[in-house]
Amino acid sequence: MESSENGLGLNSNLDRRTLLKGLGVAGLASAPMFNSGMMSAAEAASQTINFTAWEYQPDTIKSLVATWAKKTGNKVNTSFIPNVGYTAGIQARQRGGKPADVFYNFAYNSQKFVSQKWAADLRGLPGADKMVAEMFPSARSRFVAENGAIVSAPYFAAVHMLQYNKKMVAAAGFSSTPNSLQETYDQCKKIKANGVESPYVAYWVKDFVEEYLHVYLLAGNVTPFDKKGNPVFMDDPKTLDVLNWWQAMYKDGMTPKSVLTDDPGKHTTSIANGDAAFYALHHYFLRDIVESKGSASGDIAQAKIVGTGGKTLQMGEVIQLGGKVTGAKKAAAWDFMKTYGYKDASGQFTTFQKWAASGALCAPYPGFFTDPKVIAAFPKYMDLTLIADTFKSASDVVPARTLPWYQGFQAQCGTIIHDLLLGNSNARATANALAIACKTAKSGSGL
Repeated sequence: MESSENGLGLNSNLDRRTLLKGLGVAGLASAPMFNSGMMSAAEAASQTINFTAWEYQPDTIKSLVATWAKKTGNKVNTSFIPNVGYTAGIQARQRGGKPADVFYNFAYNSQKFVSQKWAADLRGLPGADKMVAEMFPSARSRFVAENGAIVSAPYFAAVHMLQYNKKMVAAAGFSSTPNSLQETYDQCKKIKANGVESPYVAYWVKDFVEEYLHVYLLAGNVTPFDKKGNPVFMDDPKTLDVLNWWQAMYKDGMTPKSVLTDDPGKHTTSIANGDAAFYALHHYFLRDIVESKGSASGDIAQAKIVGTGGKTLQMGEVIQLGGKVTGAKKAAAWDFMKTYGYKDASGQFTTFQKWAASGALCAPYPGFFTDPKVIAAFPKYMDLTLIADTFKSASDVVPARTLPWYQGFQAQCGTIIHDLLLGNSNARATANALAIACKTAKSGSGL
C-alpha cells in the first residue's frame, strides 16, 4: 500500500473528500470529478499530441517522449522554444491557432495561463488528486491555487543551497557553515582577511535577483507574502535587517563588484578554482562545480543557506495541459503529462529518474528521494538526505510567486535591488519600492 507523507493510505477506503482534507488540500475536495471510465486506454491510443519545451537537454526530452510514445501507441510532435523569450513564445502559441497540448511553463505564469484558458484546470482528471497528495506539503501551493484549481504538474524542483569550501571555512576557525545571515557576513569577513578577495558569489543579475529576495527573506525568518499575495514583509522589522545585510555584503567587498552581471559559469569556475568560499544557488550547481575538476573542486560540499537558522526558497518550473485539448486527445495528453510530471503507468518515477541522472534535478515528492533508481542515479558527492530534508522542512515555495500578477512584480525587482546594492537606495526605501512594485503589478493585471 502506498502512503503519503502524512501516513494516510492512498489506496485505503477513505472517501475523496476526507482524504484531501486530511492531506491539507481541502480546496480540491469540492472539485468536479472526471469520469475515468469515459475513455479506455485503447481509445486514448493512436493520438497525436503537440508538446512544447524549452531547450534544456533536448536529447533527454526526445528520449523521454519516444519512450512514452512507444509504450502507449501515441505520437508526439515535440517543438522547442529558446528559454529566453519562452513566455512570449508559448503565450502566442496558446492564443493562436496551433496551441500546444502539453507544454513547459514558468511557475509564475501557471495561474495566469489557467485563468486565460490557455491551460486547463486538472481537477477531476484521473490521478490528479493523488499526484498532489503525494507531494511534500511545502510544495503543493506551487501547483494548487487558493481556489483549489490544480494548475500544473512538476517539470523539476530545486532548493537554494550553499556550496562551500570546507578547507576555507575550517581555516578561518569555524566548525560549521553559517547559521544566520550575520554569521554569513562574519565568516566571509574572516575568510577575506585570510586572503580570499571575494569569498561569496551568487547569481545576482537583474533578471534573477528576485529569487534571492525570497532566499534571504526566508533565511532571515521573514514571511515575504501571505496566501493572498499581500507583501507582509513590509510590516516585519527583520526585513530591514535582511536588506542592510545584503547591501553590506556587496558594499564591503564580500562579493566581487561584477557579481551584478556575472553568469553562473563564472561563479562555478571561481569556487572550483579556490577564488570563492561560498556559492549560493540551486542544489544541482554542486554537480557543475565538482565535475569541472578545478583545483578546489574536491573541497566543495553543500549546506543549507543558513544551516539551522532559517528556511530557503524551494523553486521549480512546471508543465501544463493545454486549455483547448478535448476528448481522446486530452486523455492521451494527460497520460503523457502524468508520466512526465509524476509517475508512469507502472507507478515509477521514470522521467524524474532520468533527470536525476542527467542533471541532478529533483521532484517535489518524498517518494522520489527514497526511490532506489533515483538514489543510484544521483551523484554520490551530493547529500540526498540533506536535500530531501530541506524540501520537507526547511524551504518554502512562496505561493505568491505563481499568482497571475506576479511576473509584473518580478520584472521590477532587479532594478530595485540593484539600486540598493549600488548604494543608490537604503533598506527602508527599498522595502517601500518593493511594496509599490507589488501594488502596481496587481493593478497592471487588473486585480
